[in-house]
Amino acid sequence: MKIGLKIKTLRKQQHMTLEQLAQKSRLSTGVLSQLERDISTPRVTTLQKLSKTFGVTMSSLFSDDHLPNDGHKDREKESRNSGFIAVVRKQQRKKVFMPWGTTMEMLCPDLHHKVEFMYLIYPPGTKVEERYDHEGEECGLVLEGTFAGVVGDQEIILEAGDSVYYDSSISHRWENNGDKEARAIWVTTPPWL
Repeated sequence: MKIGLKIKTLRKQQHMTLEQLAQKSRLSTGVLSQLERDISTPRVTTLQKLSKTFGVTMSSLFSDDHLPNDGHKDREKESRNSGFIAVVRKQQRKKVFMPWGTTMEMLCPDLHHKVEFMYLIYPPGTKVEERYDHEGEECGLVLEGTFAGVVGDQEIILEAGDSVYYDSSISHRWENNGDKEARAIWVTTPPWL
């Protein structure tokens, strides 16, 4: 499902007009209208506002899974009380395709637990234009290529084998300004997608 259709579907499921969604999310009706028609690419902060307004995870904006009232809170409570183990086979990974070109493959079964564990693939030239922040901490390990980023006022270049750890409440962004694909393993706690 395209992100625009997903936003429109969630808005209608929650019985909101475009104007009501604009008021609740503090986004303009023009921006929302363009997003629903897949005319523009949403910024990270826009996705954060929409997911908060809808009461869903950010990753649910990119898939048909995890619509509101899907019972995930019950599953989360159940798994925390009874303990769990999950194996995610390579061919069964859930994928999130970000509007700016990044592919994120979930290495954890879902985002309803205490940690988000992702395999990131950034094609050459992939860039998140704006910085964003969220609750928690992140660490990443670059497997291939080069990741360039800004965390707070510090510019960081990570090559294959390098890792980084930082407080996610510090504004940050990452890009691949190299000429080959960049791949990394990234962990965020608590999950922000």
